[in-house]
Amino acid sequence: MYRSILSLLEMFLGGKAAYVLPIGLGMLALAVILLLAPPWRRAVRAAQERGGWRGIVLAAVDAMMGLVVGVTIIAALGGAMLVESRLFDEHHGQVTQTNYEAIQTNWGPPHDQDELAVNHFITEEQTVLLFKDGRQVTEEELSAGEKSEGAAADDGGDKSPGQAPIKIKRKVRKPVPQNSIARGEVKVDVRMNYRQKGSAFYTCYEDTWTLNYTVKNRSDKATEAEFRFPMPAQQGTYDQFTILVDGKNWLEQLVMKGNAQTWKMPMQPGQETRVQVHYASRGMEHLRYTPANMATREEYKIAMRIFPDREKGRRRFIWKDDMGLPIGSMTPQTITEATADGEPLLLEWDLKSAATTLGMGVILPRIPQPGYFGARLLHEAPLGLLLLAASLIITWMLLGRETDLFSLAVLAVAYYLFYTLVAYLSDHLTSFDACFALAAAASLILVALYLWLGWGRNFAAHQTLAIMSIFTVYYPLAVILDDYTGLLLQVLYWVLAAYGSMLAVVKVFRVRRAAA
Repeated sequence: MYRSILSLLEMFLGGKAAYVLPIGLGMLALAVILLLAPPWRRAVRAAQERGGWRGIVLAAVDAMMGLVVGVTIIAALGGAMLVESRLFDEHHGQVTQTNYEAIQTNWGPPHDQDELAVNHFITEEQTVLLFKDGRQVTEEELSAGEKSEGAAADDGGDKSPGQAPIKIKRKVRKPVPQNSIARGEVKVDVRMNYRQKGSAFYTCYEDTWTLNYTVKNRSDKATEAEFRFPMPAQQGTYDQFTILVDGKNWLEQLVMKGNAQTWKMPMQPGQETRVQVHYASRGMEHLRYTPANMATREEYKIAMRIFPDREKGRRRFIWKDDMGLPIGSMTPQTITEATADGEPLLLEWDLKSAATTLGMGVILPRIPQPGYFGARLLHEAPLGLLLLAASLIITWMLLGRETDLFSLAVLAVAYYLFYTLVAYLSDHLTSFDACFALAAAASLILVALYLWLGWGRNFAAHQTLAIMSIFTVYYPLAVILDDYTGLLLQVLYWVLAAYGSMLAVVKVFRVRRAAA
């Protein structure tokens, strides 16, 4: 703790922090001893009773030391909370680049699955003229005007025996452009499987793809069709990988080129072929399916079912709360949310007779990291402690009670113990609600015993306990509820301001009544 506070001071004071901290602690100890020493208290009271400059000076010094001690108590506990927050963060939910890359390598990267690509070719016999200067001219080029009068003049000598162009025949493979995929149906099942590496969880999933295509040769020629199925990632494992062509297993005909499975097959004019691709794999963070750019299909449907993790995270997904869209993806046309825990969220796209440049995908939901709520509470604890101390001191003054530094220290320590107990109970209990309830009950019982046994059952004790309850229960809940934090804190500030104003009005009324 000492080293952590020293490193915090070094950020502001540099090398002088090594001297400032022990000197400050020594002066603080001296001030506490003076404030608690009976001779000092008697000297201050006697000087105030006699009046004069001596009484004013001693009263000012006493008040200044009290202020310094009070501020130091709050500052020390606030600094301790900051240190605890940093230490807690180091051991809970730290997402590191090294662990991220390890998970991506071992489990699998995000999946971006592109559509099956089909290209058609025909092989034709072609006559080529080879000239003595090395030129090669096809008969088609000559018929299109390549053999001009100038060319004839230049090649006049070629008509002599042995100098005429040589005719050869060769086979040429020509593409037959067409929109070959007529229909498509893609079904994806995604099961969340959050993986832990180090102190953090990473958003991983297991996905199963079934892609059905109807491929048609729309030309009036027999073609050789080249099929290319791109894999969704540069690395990964693909289980149950099968490719069926018209119901027949086609794995023996596959050739891996680049990052795609390819094969060839002849297709007659108008022939339709059904291709089914199936595989199961693993990825992380998001997945997406992208059809060919601006290609229209007679029928095209994509359906994604997203199942929650059975052990971690939410039991059912809500589209607006849990999901997002990868860049360049369209919103699902139909969204069917689960009606019971464990059921999938269903996303559907229907692109019948439609063309698009967008893909269909989803950014999968993350889960709160271990200790997330404990870390949130520790981050906001110093501000809560400052507000608590200000509320206690102001209300004590308005109630006419002398500011009790010892009581302030006891209450501040109880508040500090509440936050740290919540954070470290969460390491051993799975329910954050249970951690919160146990820590709040322990802290409030300690405060109630101190106030009722030490102060008695008076209004000052009751209102102090009420303020402690507000900052032990209401304020932490306001911090955790992200969607309502601003509103809940505004309500707290208004209630405290209204209560302080009421106490001030009551005090003024009593002073006026006593004077009358």
